[in-house]
Amino acid sequence: MRRCAIAASAAIALGLGGAASAGPRLSRGHAQEGQIRAPVPAPPVGALLEALAQPPVRTSIASQRIYFVMPDRYANGDPTNDHGGLSGTRGVTGYDPADIGYFHGGDYRGLTGDCTGPRGLARIKNLGFTAIWVTPPFGQKAVQGSSAAYHGYWIRDFTSVDPHFGREQEFGAFVECAHRLGLKVYVDVVVNHTADLITPTGTSYSDAPYRDCRGRIFSPARYAGGTTFPCLKASNLPRVPVLVGPDRTAKKPAWLNDVTRYHNRGDISFDSCSELCFEQGDFFGLDDLFTEQPRVVAGLAEIYASWIQRFRIDGFRVDTAKHVDARFFAGWVPKIRAAARAAGVKDFELFGEVFVTDAVELSGYVRDRGLPNVLDFPFQDAATRFAGGDASAKGLAARFADDDYYLRADGRAHIPPTFLGNHDIGRAARVIKDRSGGKGGTELLRRVQLGNSLMYLLRGAPVVYYGDELGIIGTGGDKQARQDLFPTKVREWQTEERVGSPAIGTRSALELVSHPVADHLKVLGALRDAHPVLSRGSTVVRVAKRSLLVVSRFDFEARREYIVAFNAGNAPQQVRFASATSSTWTPLLGSTAPLSSLGAGNVALAVPPLTAVLYRADDPPGAVTGRPGIAVMADDLSGLLRLNSPGTLGGPRSVAFALKRVGRPWRRLAVDDSPPYRAFIDPRRYRRGETVHLVAIARELEGRVAVSRVLAARIR
Repeated sequence: MRRCAIAASAAIALGLGGAASAGPRLSRGHAQEGQIRAPVPAPPVGALLEALAQPPVRTSIASQRIYFVMPDRYANGDPTNDHGGLSGTRGVTGYDPADIGYFHGGDYRGLTGDCTGPRGLARIKNLGFTAIWVTPPFGQKAVQGSSAAYHGYWIRDFTSVDPHFGREQEFGAFVECAHRLGLKVYVDVVVNHTADLITPTGTSYSDAPYRDCRGRIFSPARYAGGTTFPCLKASNLPRVPVLVGPDRTAKKPAWLNDVTRYHNRGDISFDSCSELCFEQGDFFGLDDLFTEQPRVVAGLAEIYASWIQRFRIDGFRVDTAKHVDARFFAGWVPKIRAAARAAGVKDFELFGEVFVTDAVELSGYVRDRGLPNVLDFPFQDAATRFAGGDASAKGLAARFADDDYYLRADGRAHIPPTFLGNHDIGRAARVIKDRSGGKGGTELLRRVQLGNSLMYLLRGAPVVYYGDELGIIGTGGDKQARQDLFPTKVREWQTEERVGSPAIGTRSALELVSHPVADHLKVLGALRDAHPVLSRGSTVVRVAKRSLLVVSRFDFEARREYIVAFNAGNAPQQVRFASATSSTWTPLLGSTAPLSSLGAGNVALAVPPLTAVLYRADDPPGAVTGRPGIAVMADDLSGLLRLNSPGTLGGPRSVAFALKRVGRPWRRLAVDDSPPYRAFIDPRRYRRGETVHLVAIARELEGRVAVSRVLAARIR
């Protein structure tokens, strides 16, 4: 996210009971005290107040548990399609089951099974998952360089299923079976690039603008499409856009064969690259689409709308979302959602891959670029470090506080897909093993279990990478993390270390009747089904100290507080903290020890080593009352202005923030039900010198609403 210059050298806060007409003057360069002489509007009342005070909305993804699978490596249901209908060596067909970089034979028939069990989708349902995410099913350029497109990201034909994975009818049967079992289907899509078919003459991206044939500067950042493309000098380009031979008509649909639909500026240099370079350079040589062009936006919407209409897919994971034009999603997402509505698909989900571990930077893709949701790389980093014993719980606590940067006026809570490992960075057990300093055996198993408990018991939609439930560790990321579940012919995979079970040898991992990781996932999934608070509840961090994390989850509908605690240390820990509930507590996971509040909500809790424990209060929490406060200041992590509502962190309550411009009605900025209660203002969206008025609106568990005094602020 591009950050405008707002220094945090001074900040003025108006707390509970402060004067309504006095407040800070906020400048784009600084914040300073001053008197604002402007009429103070009345705070919102009546139906408007009730509308503004509505609690956060959690979309359907909050209740999902997602199994992420690479079909080529899951099960081979039809050996006749192993070569993808091609003849010749592996350099043509892409098939070599003994090489980790080639097709191995898995397909949609194998992934689907007979839809009754014990294999295929019925097995995935039995593991407690509610959704399945598959890598791109589309037609591939089978081989590029010394590897094949078994992963699905080298798309040549966006209109049909790759023959290595089966026919269109088999993909349709896969989706139909998933829906019959109650599984949602999320498909990996690519909008940034196609397979590499354009012939290059250079290899590096240049930030220098193009020059047309008359020597005039042509900035591709400003090019919006149209009927013509500027004449370019080859000397100014690291690539000459050329499609030769059969490749001239190889891409489908046909508009993808027009070289003016691509940037053709050379490969991204990941060591030193500007933002423009990341958006316009070729991602590892793949042909980078000119996503600034309206025709490209519309074409990509038409392509993927067709898949929604034909198969009633439930959502898309968007690959390489970091690398498209900054304005792309604002145009593409509404078209995709309209297609889903027309097809009768409710709650269509869209989440993007933006490989950024800084939550504030990552939030810019949601706040500014129009991407509805993002994979939670910051959580992955914090959770694996904590579970591996490499970092304290403070990283996770900070991660939950950072959710506020994603909040918008629509009231949607930030519920990202969370994960521990994947096909690029390595498997969960591999990442946690590395974080733990190489621990193995029982300790590694318990740390992996702890990591999965973090995903399932905290906010977010857990994503488990196929095979992680069977103890696969692997030796690294990318190709080293894409093992076969059917009997593998890759020798090193036959003897690789596994967590919770011995090396697989020549057996099928799918024949394992039970595995400790899989069994634990079933228990966690059942808990999320029985206690919706684990999926949809608010979060209050009670303790985040060294290897101990204690969190309250609040169920606003059932009026219950839950306590979940995680001990990443090798010794038991005792902790005392204040909760919102004076009650006895029922143990649900990790302990059978009785628990009672000591009085006034104080709890003394024992947490075994390398364990997660979960308790449910037997009585409702105490009420939180009183008018909320409101403060505004320059945020120290971004170029935004931060609003917060000082007060108790005990909860449960939600706090909405509303803003009024002169001559306009009150409108909501955001609503937050997890402390610290905050919202953010982007000063770039307001006039210099403009005076705005702000209020905080608290909604208590019982439904009572209280509004703060009106705060006036001038933005310069």
